[in-house]
Amino acid sequence: MSNIKKVLFLAFPNVGEQDLFAPWELFQALAYDLSQQGESLQVTLGSLQGGTVTTHMGAQIQTEKVDPEDRYDLLYIPGGLGGGAASRDPQTLDFIRAHHDEDRWVAANCAGVGVLFRSGILDGTRFQAAAVLGRRLRELGADVAQPRRAWSVLPDAKIFTAGGAATVHPSTIALVTHLFGEDRARALAGTWDTLPLHGDTLFHPEGPLSNDNPTFVNNLQNAMEKVFLPEN
Repeated sequence: MSNIKKVLFLAFPNVGEQDLFAPWELFQALAYDLSQQGESLQVTLGSLQGGTVTTHMGAQIQTEKVDPEDRYDLLYIPGGLGGGAASRDPQTLDFIRAHHDEDRWVAANCAGVGVLFRSGILDGTRFQAAAVLGRRLRELGADVAQPRRAWSVLPDAKIFTAGGAATVHPSTIALVTHLFGEDRARALAGTWDTLPLHGDTLFHPEGPLSNDNPTFVNNLQNAMEKVFLPEN
C-alpha cells in the first residue's frame, strides 16, 4: 500500500491544458481504482488564489483554494506559458520548497521544471527538461540531462521531472509505477491504451531518449526560452 494519500495538481494563470489535465485525469482514474479496493487517494486540482483559473489557451477552470500552509504527499507543478510567471512568484516557490524540505514528493513537467529550478530544489540534481528550456537552464547552472530523456523518477531526492506535453501521459504512468507499484500502473496503462503504444518503457524510472532535431530546437529556444523562464 502506497504512503501517497494526498496529491495536489497546482494550477496557475496560463497553465498548459495537457500538462495539467492529462496527469490529473490519470491520477483521478487511479484514485477510483484504489477506492474499489478500499484504499483512499485524494486528488486535488487547486490553486493558491482559488476560484477560476484561465489556461494558456483560454479555457476557464474552477480550482480549489490551496492554503500556503497546506501539505500534500505529492505536489505536481504543470507547465504552460504561465510557468514563466509562476517561476517568479514567491508564494509558489515557497510552497514548493516547503514540500521538498519536509521530504515530500515534488513533480513537474515542461515549464513546471523551470519553476522547480527557480525554487532551488533541483540544485545538485541531474534532471530532465523540455527542449525549449534545456539551453537556458544549463546557462543558469542547472544540471540538465543531455541527451535528454522523456522523464526521470529520482527516489532519493523525491523529485520527478518530465519534458514537454507529449511526455506527460506516459511519464505519469512511470510515476505511478514508482509510487503505487507496477501492477497498478500496468492496469492503468492498459485501460488508457498507453501500454500497446509505449510498451514496458512505461515502467522504467527513466524514459526513452528524445530524438531532437538540433536546428528546430535551437529556433524554438531562440523564440520561447525566456517566455517560459524569464529573467528572475
